[in-house]
Order: sequence, then C-alpha cells, then structure tokens
Amino acid sequence: MPQNTIKNIVGDMDSVKNTMEMYANGKTNRKIRILSVPSDGSGVGYHRSIWPHKYIQEHYGDEFDIDIIPMSNWPSDNLKDFFSKYDIVQMHKQFDDKCEIITLIKSMGIPVVLDMDDNFKLGNDHPMAISSQRCGWAGIAVDHLKMADYVTTTTPIFAKELRKYNSRVFVLPNAIDEKERQFSKEKNKSDKIRFGIICGSTHMKDIELMDGIRALPKEIRDKMQIVLCGFDTNGTTTIYNKDTGEVRTRQLLPHESVWCRYEEFLTDNYRLVNKEHAEFLKGYVKGLDDPFEDDFYRRYWTKDIHHYAEHYKNVDVLLAPLKENDFNKMKSQLKFVEAGFTDTAVIASNFGPYTIDGVSYLEKGNKVNENGNCLLVDTRKNRKQWAKYIKYLVENPDVIEKMKENLRDEMKEKYSMDKICKERVELYRKIYFEKQYELKASKLIKEF
Repeated sequence: MPQNTIKNIVGDMDSVKNTMEMYANGKTNRKIRILSVPSDGSGVGYHRSIWPHKYIQEHYGDEFDIDIIPMSNWPSDNLKDFFSKYDIVQMHKQFDDKCEIITLIKSMGIPVVLDMDDNFKLGNDHPMAISSQRCGWAGIAVDHLKMADYVTTTTPIFAKELRKYNSRVFVLPNAIDEKERQFSKEKNKSDKIRFGIICGSTHMKDIELMDGIRALPKEIRDKMQIVLCGFDTNGTTTIYNKDTGEVRTRQLLPHESVWCRYEEFLTDNYRLVNKEHAEFLKGYVKGLDDPFEDDFYRRYWTKDIHHYAEHYKNVDVLLAPLKENDFNKMKSQLKFVEAGFTDTAVIASNFGPYTIDGVSYLEKGNKVNENGNCLLVDTRKNRKQWAKYIKYLVENPDVIEKMKENLRDEMKEKYSMDKICKERVELYRKIYFEKQYELKASKLIKEF
C-alpha cells in the first residue's frame, strides 16, 4: 500500500476518533446549523418549532446557528443552494409537501427531523375529516415518516404509533418558558369559582360530554361561572355541489361559527343566562368584553399566540374533556402543562394524554388522594361525573388550591422549556455527530 494512502488512512482514523471525542464532550469544531420549518404560525407551529428553537438560539447560541423559516418564505428557485448551508433540517408536519422537498434534502446528505404532534388519521367525526381525505393527508404523512431520518413527537403514546413507520422516534414534550409573561400565575378577581374551557374550533364532540353541567342545581350555579375562552366568529365555509362538482367558499356568518354552537350548548340555548345577557351575546360584537361579570356564563374573545395564555387569568379550574377516539388518544398533555404553569386546577377526561401525568384527587369510592393533581372523569360516566366534580369543587374550594399546588410543582419539574430544550439539544448533537462520523468512516472505508 502506498505511503500516502497509509498516511491518509491514519489521518482519517484520527479524524473519526476526534469526532467521537467531541461528541462525548458535547463540543463541536463549529456551530451546528439548523433550519426549523414551522407548519404555521398558530399554536402547534409555535410550540413544536418556533418557541423551542428561539430558546435554543438564545441559550445555546455558541453551539447552534438556527434559522426559523416557513415554506412560504423559501426562495422560489435554487433550493439546493438554500439548503446547502444547513447541517440539519427540522420540519413540523408539512401536508402541502408531496415528498419532493424531503427527497431533495436527503439527496444532499442533510438529516431530516420530522415532528408530528397530532394523529394524521382523522376519524369520520372529526370536523376536518372530509378535507383530510380529499387532500390525502394520511398518505402524505406516512410517506414523510418513512423518509425522515428522525421523528420527534409529544408523548410516549403517539411515539408507539409512529414507530410503525419509523424506528427512530424521540419524545420531546411540549414545554413552557416560565419567562413568557402570558403564562402568569396571576388571576383576575372574581366572587365566582370560574370553570374555563380554553380550546380550538374542533372540540364540539368533546364539549358535549359535559352536558350534565347544564342540570346543576341553581344554588351551585349561583356560586360558579362557565368561562369560554377563545371565542371567534372568523372563518369560511366550503359549499360542495354534488351535481356540478363546483366548490365554493364564503365567509361564515357570525351565528354559523362553531363557537356559537359551543356557547349555545353551555348555556342551554341561552336559558341559563339572563335575557339582557343573552341579547348581548347574540350581538357578537367582536372583541367587546363581556360586561356580565356575575352571570352563570361568560365569553372571552380569541387572543393571538403571544397572548392566548392570558385567558388563564380568568380561570380557576380548567375543563378538559376528551372523547374516546384514536385521534384524541394521540394528543399531547399541553393543557395540563399550561394549567400547571398558570396556577390553574384541572378536571379532565381519564383518557389518552391526560393519563400520562394526571393523578385524580378523588379515587374510587370518593377516597381522597392527597397527592392528586386533578380530577379525572371516568369516560363511562361523563354526564354524571362532570357535574359531580364541579359541584364538589364549588363546595370544597380548598381542594382547588391543593390540586393547583400539586400540579404546579410536577409540571414545572417535567416540562420547563429549559429541561426539554436540553433534551432537544442533545438529540441535535447526536444527529450531527452521527452524520460526521458516517461521512468520515465512509471516507476511511473507501481508502481501504
């Protein structure tokens, strides 16, 4: 073997050894360059892409150089040049991409980390089921999962499902940065115990599980308040003509919004609020604060992603119902995390994500568990138990404080942004060094 070849092999072996030593010591010879691609600017995009990567850039800037750029802001051409400066591309679910982008990135030898936070298989009762089927989202998601080098997700429950398509799945839960001002522990004052619903526009079937609360006795209703947060009348509806195949989209009228259906359900078609309040509610004056502070029900309009958690200031107990189905089973426990960081108690369905951290304060036979951090509703007893637990907390407000304390301590320990970003940073180091090792080892083999 020529002397130069031997010299090259020895040098390459040293390079491989140095690479492994740097990984063991958590050091790099230069910054690791990451492109994070959020799917949108709403809650999931922020929690799964934007917030964690901004945090890493701020706290690990000596080791990482991160760009957060949605697909809509990519250059229209020369994508190869665009990607060439990155070591890792992190993509939060992208149903608009039919695999061409991932194919291009992988052809350049750049590892792709795909984040999946919601089940892509939507049941027929999901509001977006028809759109999903028409666009083929499930098929696209499966293709992406199989192509990705690594997959991240929110819970061990969903990770188990995703490993059917990719063996390299890592759990990185949703996390909260305590320094984010919107996640304040402060509460606006009220003489009522406020039971809040803070959710998106796809939860009608979940909310309907709580129909028993409308039958609560008046002496209980007078001491409490149902608070609906995030009310919104924006949106469009799609009208499909089966005969002509024409698809037409128009703006929703205010009363057509799902939020109005939420409201009608919770107020028993406005029978549980006084007449003057009902007239105010039906006016749908956007953004106008509900002036009826003492009525059984109160509405709060939607806030942007940087302020949405301020709703918790008007909530003492969060209501988190989940209907039993495969989609909900794969959701994250983010509501528990948000409640813990905002000093809010929780009543939740004993199902799916809420079983991960939820420990019921009341066990079978109403036995008290002093370590309980919530109340968990038996999904076979929805109608009776939601009402029973609300009544119990109205009559035992000290329990609310105890559950708050237990939940707060646990959520801050498990789901701080600092803790979870340390885990994300470690994953990115692993990916980077494995790639460097692979490249240098491959070169070494070729020399032989």
